[in-house]
Amino acid sequence: MSPRLPPSRSWIGRVSTATLVVAMFVAALAACVLGLVVWKGYDSRKIALAQSETEIRNLAHSLAEHATHTFQGADVVLDDIVSFLKWRPDPGEAFNQRLHALADNLPQLSDVAIIDAGGAVAYASASPLPLLNNADRSYFRHHQDHAEHKLLITGPIQSRTSGQEVFVVSRRLETSNGRFAGVVVATIASDYFSSFYKTIDLGVGGSIGLLRSDGRLLIQWPSLQSGRDMSEVALFQSPLRDTPDGYYLTVSPFDGLTKYLAYRRLDRYPLVVTVARTEDSVLERWRDAVASDAAVATAMLACVVLLAAGLAAQLRSRQEVQNLLRERDAHYRLIDANMGDVIVVTDPGGIMRFVSMSVETVLALPPEQLVGRSWTELVHADDVPAVLAVGARLRESPAGLCAEFRMRRAEGDLIWLEANFAYARGEDGPTDCVVGTLRDITKRKAMEQEVKALNARLAELARTDGLTGLPNRRSLDGFIDRTAASATTMAVLMIDVDDFKGFNDHFGHQGGDDALRQLGNLFSSLVTGMHGFAARYGGEEFTIVLPGAEAAAAMSFADSLRASVRGLAVRNPASAHGCLTVSIGFACGTAPFDSALLLRDADIALYEAKRRGRDCCVAATAAAFVADAAPLQPEQESASADTAS
Repeated sequence: MSPRLPPSRSWIGRVSTATLVVAMFVAALAACVLGLVVWKGYDSRKIALAQSETEIRNLAHSLAEHATHTFQGADVVLDDIVSFLKWRPDPGEAFNQRLHALADNLPQLSDVAIIDAGGAVAYASASPLPLLNNADRSYFRHHQDHAEHKLLITGPIQSRTSGQEVFVVSRRLETSNGRFAGVVVATIASDYFSSFYKTIDLGVGGSIGLLRSDGRLLIQWPSLQSGRDMSEVALFQSPLRDTPDGYYLTVSPFDGLTKYLAYRRLDRYPLVVTVARTEDSVLERWRDAVASDAAVATAMLACVVLLAAGLAAQLRSRQEVQNLLRERDAHYRLIDANMGDVIVVTDPGGIMRFVSMSVETVLALPPEQLVGRSWTELVHADDVPAVLAVGARLRESPAGLCAEFRMRRAEGDLIWLEANFAYARGEDGPTDCVVGTLRDITKRKAMEQEVKALNARLAELARTDGLTGLPNRRSLDGFIDRTAASATTMAVLMIDVDDFKGFNDHFGHQGGDDALRQLGNLFSSLVTGMHGFAARYGGEEFTIVLPGAEAAAAMSFADSLRASVRGLAVRNPASAHGCLTVSIGFACGTAPFDSALLLRDADIALYEAKRRGRDCCVAATAAAFVADAAPLQPEQESASADTAS
């Protein structure tokens, strides 16, 4: 056997070179993909943080409104009682019924009571009248020692009638000569707030707090802590002293987790609402997105089959969640459909022959007071014709018919009811009776109105820029599309604030925001006379659309707008002009319009205005072609944008 010769050195060199080229190509491709994933992750993280700030701030505002309305309702009731007792100090035992009706009409109130100067309960919504003395309560001593008439919020304390943790809102009562005559109090159960707060999903570790302005904790959800002195935490040491609402990153004193916290101080009452989400919860969806991008990048470099398997697993998981939600929804509907229904049986003439005991809960009337009466006595007069119309069609509807109408309770207030009517026949053939199943849907009606109002508010916020109050880019696109259908000519102006980065670096972001708000107000006032539309395009860029305007009118308006900005005399040390200026590019078109083309031409004209030294106006026809200049590449466009900003 002949000895094996060593491999040729040139062959080794060729193999090594090929391997190196492949390795370099793979490394370069991997670096590009990794760079793209890192860049996208960094950018999406900023967006996620900004969106979370907006959501948490909005939620803090909504919860502040909820707390204001809760205590304001009690405040109005107490103020009315104080006024009533001034001219009628001894209203009699019937006053207890009035207090009971007030407590029933306001869902946040547990009890309402009048405490005399000795601390004894004189009148109360609770029945029988509690034989208690509250002279030792802190709110009683406060009103006894202070001759102020504003609402006092105390708590949480344990109710001596129900044993529950409650907040006490109270006002001082005085005699005609100004001496202390007692206290009128109303209680709000802590469960009222915790039941509402638990419907809000803040993710794992999220929390909601309601505190007094002096730092005393009223309630913290989900831990349900209360009474703790929080005056030494960072919120009361610095941020709350500077501004009534804000947002910052802090470490929670309850669980030690790092959280983004938004707070808002109530205008009407000395209360503060806080909303906190953990940093992990805020970035959870962002991390999921980054992980998804990494998985996609790995699948692109490794195997498409893995991507398909991951997608299939995700779809299966999503389907399981949907099935689970559908099953739970069916269970909830089943439970809801069988709770608290009132059964009513009437003869063909509409006289009630049987009423179930649950009517006491719904209408506050015993069944024996209803039997023998016509159902039309309780139904609101405006709803009687509709119910009669349903009854006229009931014979031809074997499956029964449904109607919604209002009925009057024993206290005189109206509630909404949903009734399912069925026509029952006797064994011998003639009509025997009408069976109706009634359900209280007052809360559902109120919720439908609230949801409708909330949806309208959310739609308005989605179309408006939160900083300047101008319409945002979404509204701009809709306006251009609507205008293009009717206008014969249109001018589009792209406006960019010159040297705005330097302005921000000198005056800070607060100063930059103030300047953008001034410009937004100016642009909004200028376009009114032109029947135009001003919107914030993004960052320090604005867009103005002038329907029916031609090139000469657009140039005249642009020059006037540029002069008006200079007329604001906002100092800008970063600008060669010494004050805040704008560069404007505009494009004009005639029907039919290509809105994307108009925006692009106006944007090109804007960059030409920047190139010419800023603080000028350039028409798209003058900026469409620049001698010996190549089209902007993506890198050049990015560099130009950085220079302009």
